Amino acid sequence: MGIIEVRNLRYSYPNANAQALNGIDLTIDEGEFVLLTGPSGCGKTTFCRTLNGLIPHFYNGIMEGSVVVTGLNTREHQTPELAQYVGLIFQNPDNQIFALTVEKDVGFGLENLGVHKEEMIKEIDWALEAVGISHLRDRATHELSGGQKQRLAIASILAMRPKILVLDEPTSFLDPIGAERIFLVLDKLNREHGITILLIEHRVDLAARYVDRVMIFSEGKISSNGPPEDIFASEETRLSGVGIPKVVDLYNRLKGLGFPLKRTPLTPDTLVSQLEEIFQNYSTKLTLRSTMSDLDEVAGEHHYRPVIEVHDISYTYPSGVKALDGVSLIIHMGEFVAIMGENGAGKTTLVKHFNGLLRPDKGYIEVDGGDISDTSVASLSRKVGLVFQNPDDQLFSESVEEEVSFALHNFGFDAGTIEKRVNWALNLLDIDQYRKSSPFILSGGERKRVALGSVLAWDPEIVVLDEPTIGQDHGQKERLMHFLMQLRTQGKTTIIVTHDVEFVAECKPRVVLMANGNVIADGPVKAVMTNDKALQRASVSPPEITKVFSRLSSYGLPRDILDVSEAAELLIQLKEANP
Repeated sequence: MGIIEVRNLRYSYPNANAQALNGIDLTIDEGEFVLLTGPSGCGKTTFCRTLNGLIPHFYNGIMEGSVVVTGLNTREHQTPELAQYVGLIFQNPDNQIFALTVEKDVGFGLENLGVHKEEMIKEIDWALEAVGISHLRDRATHELSGGQKQRLAIASILAMRPKILVLDEPTSFLDPIGAERIFLVLDKLNREHGITILLIEHRVDLAARYVDRVMIFSEGKISSNGPPEDIFASEETRLSGVGIPKVVDLYNRLKGLGFPLKRTPLTPDTLVSQLEEIFQNYSTKLTLRSTMSDLDEVAGEHHYRPVIEVHDISYTYPSGVKALDGVSLIIHMGEFVAIMGENGAGKTTLVKHFNGLLRPDKGYIEVDGGDISDTSVASLSRKVGLVFQNPDDQLFSESVEEEVSFALHNFGFDAGTIEKRVNWALNLLDIDQYRKSSPFILSGGERKRVALGSVLAWDPEIVVLDEPTIGQDHGQKERLMHFLMQLRTQGKTTIIVTHDVEFVAECKPRVVLMANGNVIADGPVKAVMTNDKALQRASVSPPEITKVFSRLSSYGLPRDILDVSEAAELLIQLKEANP
């Protein structure tokens, strides 16, 4: 018998038209590390809520079938009892942070379990060290960045040493290096401590190399279930719209083009070792110029007039944390800019200055040629639309339709225009079916799209998106990327704050790297993504394909390759040069 046994599980939320879970049968053995993936809204989070009794004891609705965890039937045991065995880390860390300081929050669950003080301190120390936030021990929880809050939420559960750890997108708010640190922690907990781990994650490039099994959810059912090598190499998986690791995508393409590759790689190193076996007998190398595309060159040349000018600004929060330290930056009309860097680097703080939500302690900002020191937030918001990192920070209406139309009413648009713009936004973001629903019953990814729609609807001249890909499945990321390209061709100025290096590699914006409250690199994406020193300072990892090509430069291949299509084309050229 497995540590988790699920039989004919079905569940419907109150007043829902369709079942969120529609006949799930599975067994998970003790010590397994399982990845749950699939389109946003397919039932992954709902399934996880059944594992610690939130369904059926907290969420109303109709549940059928059985869920047995560590021998306990979740219908017959309440959540506080189940929580001793199952630790659930929510998608939004704010939903499980209770205490005023980091140390007290990590100790909250231990206090409830009656752990002795000396043992409690030992567990707090271990959990803080495990997720890399020991230095934040005395920090007030409300002062933490989104990524720091995510680490705190993980630490608060780890401290209780549960037998089963269930994580709903635990790396979504983390920078790439921070995400890798979390996966190393999870791997150690799984391998050395035998903790069973269930992970919901859209960051499949990183997750695939650690997990034992992948389950793909679709419309409340498990459509695929097996080892990651089999699932991600499957044509059925690709056609289902589920994201697959970039190295697997490249492997699949090369296999189709006649490369004699032997096994599905889950890491860049594994793919490189296979390619080197093929290339070691090649006598001809490629002689190539820089692969920098025309798009990158345009992004770096600044042909447009300045629309946002940041002049030596500094900002310190009331707590004394200095978030910006002399930042200067010029963004031109029509540019597409990605601001990247580690958690706490000052990225979100910087963009909140663009529409006046924050005002600098030193320096000044110009928008469209005018100093905004005395311009109201309401006035600036008409020109600069900002979508927050956490959608719950800006959602408040009773229905999705009301949320998206709210600003349009405030800005005085006529009824016909409002109806047209709302319909456009809902259809663009694939949320029209939730028009009359409360945004607060939607999944995290769906709420993110509602927040995005509420800003895009009024068509601001400058669009600022803080972590737009958080909680978005592969299909929604593709849709978002195409939309951003549309904005670019229309001459809109678009700024994204993001940790998603693979999304940036696909979109190819100008990249601004930040660290310690300042800009440390700024330029075309290919130049920045191959600047190893700056990337390391900013806690940003290169794209997976770039990691592959950095190891293949001895064959005449360029290092600055970002995406799968360009990679496949160059490798074919090398193969054809060596018949």
